[in-house]
Amino acid sequence: MPDSQPAFVLPTPDVQRTRHEGFELYLPVASEQAPAVILVHGVPYTAEGRPVPSAWPIYQGYGSQLADLGCVATVVDHSPDGLPDDNRSTAALSAAISAVRTHPRVNGNRVGLWFFSGSAPLAATYLQHPPEWLRCVALTYPVLGDSDLVTIRGLHPIEAVAGAGGLPIVMTVVGRELADVAPTQPPFIAAARAAGADLEVVEVPEGRHGFDVLDHTDESRRAVTTALSSVTARLRA
Repeated sequence: MPDSQPAFVLPTPDVQRTRHEGFELYLPVASEQAPAVILVHGVPYTAEGRPVPSAWPIYQGYGSQLADLGCVATVVDHSPDGLPDDNRSTAALSAAISAVRTHPRVNGNRVGLWFFSGSAPLAATYLQHPPEWLRCVALTYPVLGDSDLVTIRGLHPIEAVAGAGGLPIVMTVVGRELADVAPTQPPFIAAARAAGADLEVVEVPEGRHGFDVLDHTDESRRAVTTALSSVTARLRA
């Protein structure tokens, strides 16, 4: 993501937000238990002089939109210094999942994980052996193989997706993807389809990596709206 703080392409609804130890929840209006979506920010990024990703307009936008659609949402600050560290990020994500699933406003059996950019390799474990509570995995301009942004160590998403079974996967891809990221995506799509995964691909032909803050176009707004709708629908299915 760029060093500046560009605005999200959709409005950011005014929803209730509550701070807890280590995370903040975006809450829907209805008080009954709701499905939850955990947003996992991309890496690497330049941390110096910037707030942690949970304070970025992009993730606040996604979180607020999800709450407005009736889901609980949170952002995992799994890399405060902006550097990839699989062990640290995996531990932070696991802790966030446990905390969110046991929160009284959350239906702990209906949870989605939404990975952005360089965080996508963290999805591998959940794709290979989807837990019963995981109802959807979303991937937005994901880095799914070795690139200038990420070097994958350990379990590879392209291999892991063979174990996804019927797990819904909502993947947003952009036509003007980074040159070293674009080649990592078709092998994943092919592997997912070969395995019979429930894969939906949302295409943004004119979008760039980070289109949801960089390209304020009708195409971008439609793509984000489609992804949000698809994720929330699968959490309720």
